[in-house]
Amino acid sequence: MNAKPSRPWWSRKRILFPLALLVCLPIAGVVAYLNSAASSIVIYNETSAALPPLLVTACGQTWTFPSLADQESIRLVPKQGNGESNIHIEVGNQPPWKWDGAAIKPESGQIVSIRIWPGGQIEAFTEISWWRKTFN
Repeated sequence: MNAKPSRPWWSRKRILFPLALLVCLPIAGVVAYLNSAASSIVIYNETSAALPPLLVTACGQTWTFPSLADQESIRLVPKQGNGESNIHIEVGNQPPWKWDGAAIKPESGQIVSIRIWPGGQIEAFTEISWWRKTFN
């Protein structure tokens, strides 16, 4: 009868799984923290109708959208390296209307939620990523 040869201690499952967890978990945390620096702008259409062409400007960048359907949203991520600025929104109604407000920094982990309500009313909320709140 042949006895099964014993494997070295470092190749056993009860050692490898906890060791992999101890190595991978901190790496995943660091990657998540580094990615949490990106800011974003989320615009929601709550007007009960489709919005006409939309122009959004922030941090030296401009985005245009042909229309935004009711209950639809868009998410914009400003490029890092550009300075802080206010978010500027223009809607191509007749007469056109504009909105300036809600400052954003591209590297701060901010999430700016903008809701466009009927009658051109705009509501903006700024949140900061919990990674940035916790570790900064």
